[in-house]
Amino acid sequence: MQVRVNPEYCKGCGLCILVCPRGVFKQGSSLSERGYFLPIVNSPEKCANWKRKDKKRAVCEMCILTCPDHALDWDASGGKDR
Repeated sequence: MQVRVNPEYCKGCGLCILVCPRGVFKQGSSLSERGYFLPIVNSPEKCANWKRKDKKRAVCEMCILTCPDHALDWDASGGKDR
């Protein structure tokens, strides 16, 4: 699984960057369509859930639980279908 950022909900607050214990995210450098600097999933392989296939058994969800805009979710394909 890979965490993904939904640009329709994210306002670029950066809380996911601050709470991630493994440094999966970094601040983006280009503006979104809504005018925010969105976080980038920079090191998905560092995520505790990277090799997991089932979100019911997620080990760490600090970023998802902290996001005030519910802009983070799991992509079970690991981002490979994009």
